[in-house]
Amino acid sequence: MLRIFFLSLFIIFIAYQLRVYVDNFKVVKGREEMVNLLEGVTIKAYSKQGIEWTIKGKTLEVVGKDVRFFGVELTSEDAHIWAGEAYIDRFTGKGKLLGGIRLHSKDITAIAKEAYVDLKEGEFGGDGEITLTEGKNRVEGTGFQIKLRPVQVIISRARVIME
Repeated sequence: MLRIFFLSLFIIFIAYQLRVYVDNFKVVKGREEMVNLLEGVTIKAYSKQGIEWTIKGKTLEVVGKDVRFFGVELTSEDAHIWAGEAYIDRFTGKGKLLGGIRLHSKDITAIAKEAYVDLKEGEFGGDGEITLTEGKNRVEGTGFQIKLRPVQVIISRARVIME
């Protein structure tokens, strides 16, 4: 009787250990996405107004439909935009720029910390602070929208500094 009891406990213990072993190999349920990392990347994108964008980045990370650039430069014949990071949706062309953003076009130079970009519409804007320079004149403000073709600049709460 005692042998049967210990044999039963031994079988239960082995079954438990096997269950733990099998559970270690189960795929964790949840969202899994493949992440690709590329270095020294150049991509072309086109807007509805005929603007051809060349997007260059030191590194590119692709996660699903989102593309994340580090050390990014967006170039067209109308403007050059530099930023520390850029998050762009591959399908819509909309994204966010972060970290020392600088936009330089034929007429203006704009500096901001954070902005949204719509490559399909050729728009650049945000809610944060911006400094815009045109020749010797400088405009500082909070909240902005810049259309690149034709060039239109809207700055909320602007302060003009003329020199």
